[in-house]
Amino acid sequence: MIKFIHCADLHLDAPFKLNYHVSDAIMEDIRRASFESFRRLVTDAIHQEVDFILIAGDLFDAKNQSLRTMIFLKEQFERLKDAHIFVYVIRGEADDIKYSRINWPSNVVVFGEQVETYEFITKEGNVVYIHGFSYKEHMNYHNKLEQYPTNQVDSSIHIGLLHGTFVKHQARDPLTEFSQEELNEKLYHYWALGHVHDRRLISELPHIHYPGNIQGTTMDESGKKGYLLVTGDHVSMDVVFVPTQFIRFEEAQIKLTDTGKNAIYQDVTDFKNDQRTNGKCIYKIELINNSETLVKQSQLDELLSLLQQYETHEQNFIWIDQLTLTQPHDGTTLHHEFDTASLNDSTLFNDALSPLYHDETFSRFLDNYETFSKEELLATGERKIKARMRDNE
Repeated sequence: MIKFIHCADLHLDAPFKLNYHVSDAIMEDIRRASFESFRRLVTDAIHQEVDFILIAGDLFDAKNQSLRTMIFLKEQFERLKDAHIFVYVIRGEADDIKYSRINWPSNVVVFGEQVETYEFITKEGNVVYIHGFSYKEHMNYHNKLEQYPTNQVDSSIHIGLLHGTFVKHQARDPLTEFSQEELNEKLYHYWALGHVHDRRLISELPHIHYPGNIQGTTMDESGKKGYLLVTGDHVSMDVVFVPTQFIRFEEAQIKLTDTGKNAIYQDVTDFKNDQRTNGKCIYKIELINNSETLVKQSQLDELLSLLQQYETHEQNFIWIDQLTLTQPHDGTTLHHEFDTASLNDSTLFNDALSPLYHDETFSRFLDNYETFSKEELLATGERKIKARMRDNE
């Protein structure tokens, strides 16, 4: 049996992309986020007594490869060395080639620009072959799948490391693009992929996985982030996702109980308190107003400011970075004021539009009104009227 961790796209020290400035305390947590996530991974590896860790590219962030990051990594790799755990790394498109020249601890193996194979022998004598290559620089992505050796089918275990794009899941880009059939031809037991920030299972026979990144940085990277813990042999493998994120990104909807400012504030506060035990989180929240009484945008802006101020010193902060409002009846009720006969009365419709079409200034910009949906025109008109009313209140 072997046991290893598969992770990718660490992007250590990558900045968060937020809409609002946060307090100094929250910003400090944001700066620590990717580091704390990887620290948890290393701690888990030591406690789980894994044989090795696979890092499938983008260890660094393209714009933030600082000395602080280098020192942190060396410290974590030294922890792994003391626990007799090896680390196998391939460089991705976000990794600067200069970090390959760093004098890493002896337990760290960084693959070169050509496909290489490393042999690993477990304490029990199991033989594992790990194959992979690193990108040389940002604009140099040669597809080298044909250089990966084919497994000759024995009791050894073969693992492929690859930072690239699965043809069914991504648009074409400069990275190594591959199909499942191409990977299957190598007869490997496990393919450790990197580059995609979402966790994805490509295949279970053989195992082909994207673990996703270990810490989200945008609202598009919501949910739990972490690594894959893999155990097994040349016959079968078990793959389990383990979350490590220090800060989560999430989206949620809240149905309002009332449209008063205090009531809305309480609805959102109750939601935040329910979520606080789940750890630090940055939210995009959509408020659902099913009432005929409309909520003004100015009221929403003031509410968001109050909610953000409250989180300034919370240990497990629930920061709301986006607050939107959906009012289902805003723009859907006016056409109900017209009976079917009125909606179908072409004379009434023509009389309403004729002033526009007889105006020389505007008529040349208008489409043929006979193609318009009367219901859609009424809905659009009501949305504009109500928006103007809210702005004037």
